[in-house]
Amino acid sequence: MVLKIIALKSFSIFLLCGLLFFSAVVFANDETDSSGVSQSFLSKSYKRTFNFKGLSDAGGNPKKSWFKGMRYSGWARFYPYYRNMQQHYDIPATEGLTLPITVNANDGYQQPLMLFRLEANPSAKTWFQTELQFDHLMLRTTNRTNQFGRYANLYVLFNLQGTVETSMGKFRMIAGGGANWYRLSPSTLWGYQYRDDMFERYPWEPEGHDFGRYSSFYSVGDIPRDQRFGMQATQGFILEGTNLPAGFDAVLLYGKTSTSAFQSFLSKDPVNMFASRVGKKIGDHKFGFNYFNQFGYERFGSDTNKVIYKPIVQGTDTFYVAENFISQLVTSADARFDFKKFSLFAEIGMGSYFTSTYNLGLKDGAKPGVENVSRYKRDWDELLIFEITTKKQLTLIPLKLGVYRIGALVVNNTSTIANTSVEQAKPSISTPDEYYTNYYDGMVTEVGQLANNRQGLNLFANKEFFYKKIKTKFALGMAQEIENLAGDLRNGGRANFVAGGTPDSVTKVPFTNSITFEHKLNGLTRSRFAFFKRFQGPLGRLHSVYRRSFENIAITDSVIDYKKSFNTIDFELKYKFKLLGKEIIVSNFNNFSSVQDKFSPIPVFTDDAFLRYFYEELMVFYAIHQKVTLVGFLGLERVKGNSRTEVADANGNLIKDANGRPVADPNGKPIDATGHGYGLGLDYNFHSRASLHVRHRWFNYADKNFTLDKFKGNEMTVEFKVFF
Repeated sequence: MVLKIIALKSFSIFLLCGLLFFSAVVFANDETDSSGVSQSFLSKSYKRTFNFKGLSDAGGNPKKSWFKGMRYSGWARFYPYYRNMQQHYDIPATEGLTLPITVNANDGYQQPLMLFRLEANPSAKTWFQTELQFDHLMLRTTNRTNQFGRYANLYVLFNLQGTVETSMGKFRMIAGGGANWYRLSPSTLWGYQYRDDMFERYPWEPEGHDFGRYSSFYSVGDIPRDQRFGMQATQGFILEGTNLPAGFDAVLLYGKTSTSAFQSFLSKDPVNMFASRVGKKIGDHKFGFNYFNQFGYERFGSDTNKVIYKPIVQGTDTFYVAENFISQLVTSADARFDFKKFSLFAEIGMGSYFTSTYNLGLKDGAKPGVENVSRYKRDWDELLIFEITTKKQLTLIPLKLGVYRIGALVVNNTSTIANTSVEQAKPSISTPDEYYTNYYDGMVTEVGQLANNRQGLNLFANKEFFYKKIKTKFALGMAQEIENLAGDLRNGGRANFVAGGTPDSVTKVPFTNSITFEHKLNGLTRSRFAFFKRFQGPLGRLHSVYRRSFENIAITDSVIDYKKSFNTIDFELKYKFKLLGKEIIVSNFNNFSSVQDKFSPIPVFTDDAFLRYFYEELMVFYAIHQKVTLVGFLGLERVKGNSRTEVADANGNLIKDANGRPVADPNGKPIDATGHGYGLGLDYNFHSRASLHVRHRWFNYADKNFTLDKFKGNEMTVEFKVFF
């Protein structure tokens, strides 16, 4: 109740301040230069500026020039895509691009064909920006009702910002949508950045010579990209105050996030987000307090936009609770300390995933009677993240050490924390499980990636050799589950697709004790087999998200008296030199992961591990001309399970009992798969604002034992991109 009162009061003040704020800034009579107000996501080198003069009315009297420095920028791209599959999964064409031959004007994703951005300053204290994005769904079909037959899909983003500088500080109001991009802290509002190979291109690649981008990857390990990566998309209102007295800053956010669904007016799931942060700077150090709550009411079947009251009888009293109220809440405090030889970051807090099935029963002090409607009592879990980064002066080689402990109820799909504990944390209970792709049971994380119901340690180190031309990076991650959730039947959604129908509790248990790992090789290729869905492929194991593909494998143990442990090790080597007088960069990346039933400081290389995964990537970037770069790619992945995971019979089919439960069998054989990837590419930067990019990839994958799990083919893309 206290949180509810605080939230309602804060929101009321927030809206009132926002209305007064916009009234003040839009009608401010100030003609000072406003060139420094705008912040563009694109490089200034290709902005265009219109300086409009004052317009005249019929009588010839000049009017005030409200719009100063109107600017536009953007890009257009042509992206034909070709795929030829010699072997492919039997997935319906409506789910992905697995047909034997595919020729498209897109690559399957709703990625922009054209982006146009317009921004201006109506006055010295206000700024607006609008983005128009035309996606690639331009497939013409005879069936006009087919969603893939639209000529184009137009996304409109109107972002209005107003800024006021006062003696108390600088205040900024952001309103509107499509999407407002923002971040607070790793556990509240933040975006995890996966590692990407440099062969495939994103639609948002910036302008500039491509070899410069590869050189940045070589020298610092990072690449220029749209600054919104790492943030979260929100929609609604943001009120921000900086340079406040005593070194404080603050921000309030209200609206929606991508996980609460921007178009909830269609799904009729009333889910909203409220977040805030109060920070203070002391010298070079920063401190902050964060709050995030995504809340609303679940839709039960056909009951929409309704609060469902459930009676609970205790003795002679009847209590009433809001049965369909849901909330994902995280509150934390964080600190960043910067010293001469090292820096520290820490975030500590607690989180609560709250529904009718995740709670502690009636609240203390609840009163009976329909006039005293209450909610269930929250259950909380802990959150601790700590990182120390050293410099050469302290440890000879730069090191980064991180430790964390994140409880199972710290569920927040808009943070960097992957959800491995609550499968039902989705916008609506009526949403099919296969469409909820933010849940990864038993996830094998990247080194540095966080997951709930997990405690662990991550270590990074890098060293340069041979006059700093050879750069090496090493990373080690180890983690273990905090509690064993096997048998928690609120999870185990894959059982419906393996067993068929509605499986009983005994059948579901193995699917609550499973492993999810990423196919790092040919990940973008695989993700097109079934867009944004789980339980796909010949074995119902595929899990596809944006440009990535995962696989889920059940453990068949009948006695589960352990906590799964996870280990990952990475090693990367990069070398830059000259070949025939031209610069060339060679990069080699290796990853090995294992999952086992006991803690280990290093990966397990024997059959004691439930699963072992190996990935190797070799890439070459060769600047054969000042405008032309050749790109080469070689990749290998191996996946091997042990006899305690789901196994195949002599015909390559999953061994199940009469109820559809995967079971152990002395004659069965586990996953034993190998994949390959080969690629050639060319980047032609024939103009400072225009370029041509060609990619051709050959790929294959086959499992020795699950013989239905195999595919083979090749694909080619040609991207022509122009900035303006």
